[in-house]
Amino acid sequence: MTARISSDSGFTLVELLIAMALFVLLAAAMYGGTQWIMVEREIVNQRIAELQSLQRTVRFLQADLSQAWPRSVRDELGRGQIPALLTERTRGIQLQLTRSGWRNPAGNNRSNMQRVQYRYDPDEQILYRDTWPVLERVLCAAAREQILLEQLSEFEIEFLDTEGNWTPDWPSVGAAGFSLMPRAVRYRLDSGTFGLIERIVEIPG
Repeated sequence: MTARISSDSGFTLVELLIAMALFVLLAAAMYGGTQWIMVEREIVNQRIAELQSLQRTVRFLQADLSQAWPRSVRDELGRGQIPALLTERTRGIQLQLTRSGWRNPAGNNRSNMQRVQYRYDPDEQILYRDTWPVLERVLCAAAREQILLEQLSEFEIEFLDTEGNWTPDWPSVGAAGFSLMPRAVRYRLDSGTFGLIERIVEIPG
């Protein structure tokens, strides 16, 4: 006896097309979700890197300012003195100083004092930290340049003089002596992402 095949067994063409359409939609949704997760992860990683750079910058400023030392240095030609602490905004130098406490784990034959400089480029919105291997540098002694912060919309420094007034320049007008130091330094930086940060650091001495 011949077996009969039911006419409703299997899938029709319409059902296959619907199933394929649902599969495509599901795959597209999963791909879009994966892409969004990757974008979110990239944004989070970028914010973490920006925060770490900001924290590192604050640590550098705190360490350099809290260990500032009243030690002037000779200029590159050896003909004049450079103040222990100064600003030269026309050259983009917000701060240059001599600091003590320069670690020497390798035991090299050098001083524990170091010349440090902070430069801010408002056009590129980049804050640099420059250091020199010796205090009494010459023309051929190149500074080690380090990028501290990028996309920095503001970086300002003020100095508290001996009379209790804040001034944007140092040495202040009428100040005598290359080793004269302010009582404190106030700095402000605006990274955009994390807003405005302001700190006051007392200068030793």
